[in-house]
Formats: sequence, C-alpha cells, structure tokens
Amino acid sequence: MVVSKGFGNASISEIARKAGVAEGYLYNFYKSKTELVETLLHYHVSKLTDKLESLLASKLTVRELLEQFIMELFIIAKDNPEEIKFIYVLMNDYNFKVQDEQRAKIFELCKQVKEKGLLSKEIREDIDEEEIYLIGVTYPIQFINLRLKNFFYRSELGKGEIEKVMRICNNSLKR
Repeated sequence: MVVSKGFGNASISEIARKAGVAEGYLYNFYKSKTELVETLLHYHVSKLTDKLESLLASKLTVRELLEQFIMELFIIAKDNPEEIKFIYVLMNDYNFKVQDEQRAKIFELCKQVKEKGLLSKEIREDIDEEEIYLIGVTYPIQFINLRLKNFFYRSELGKGEIEKVMRICNNSLKR
C-alpha cells in the first residue's frame, strides 16, 4: 500500500485489509501506521545488511562480493518486486530513516569492504564508505526501480541488466 499509494495515502485500514487481518489486530502490535512501516523498513534493511555481512565472511573478492550482493537485489526484484519498491520508496522518503544501529552497521560493513578492497587493490584509495554504499547499494536499487517503472521504455531485469549494473559498479570502484 505504501508503494502503490504513498505513505500518506495508505491507511491502516487498507493495509490491514490487504494483509487479510482486522485493523484492530495490527494495533495490537503497532501503535501507528508509522511504527508498522518503520518495523518493515528495519526488517528489510536487516535482510540486506545480514546478506552483506555473510558475503564479507565468505572470503570472496570485493568484485565477487559486489556481484553476489547485486545478484541478491535482482533476485528480490524478480521474486518480490514490491519489496524492492518498498525499500526504494522509504530510502527516498524524508519521513523515514534507517535506525542508528543499522546505520552504524552499514557504515562498518562498507568500511570492511573498503579495507578488503584496498588490501587486494580492487578499490581506489580515494573511495570512502559513503561512495561504496552509493555505488554498491543505492545505484543498483535505483536501476532496478527505473526498470520496474519502465522509465526508459525498458522493463527487463535479466542477465544482461545484472551484468551491466555489475560492470558500472565495479568500474566505479576500481583503480
């Protein structure tokens, strides 16, 4: 409902009806629509940070790690486009922000990617954590959403598009 109508236009009644539960049921768990949406945002951000954390632990190169992470975003978009749209919408809504502990975790993970990339000489020295996030997370999600919206009269999200995003991201980071 947040994706299709926007946060302001999605009522808790409509959300409950779409979820197949009574409105009162939702209020047993959430004080407001804002709290419900913030909980969903936290859940989806945690899924992505957990994925990145597991990739970092798997001894992949930075290129392989980035490719696996981008592949995961494309899989989400294919299997559940509303999930990736939801993440996109809330990433761009000033009414919502990632929780402080999640933001700290994202920064730490990007720092680890940077350190790994500097050691392996896969990343330029002038790249910082924010740029790693912008290149490795924000750009792929933006690309996927443009395709889901058929913005440039294209809606494909196949192998060619994955390779294109990976090439752009890798080239943006490398020496």
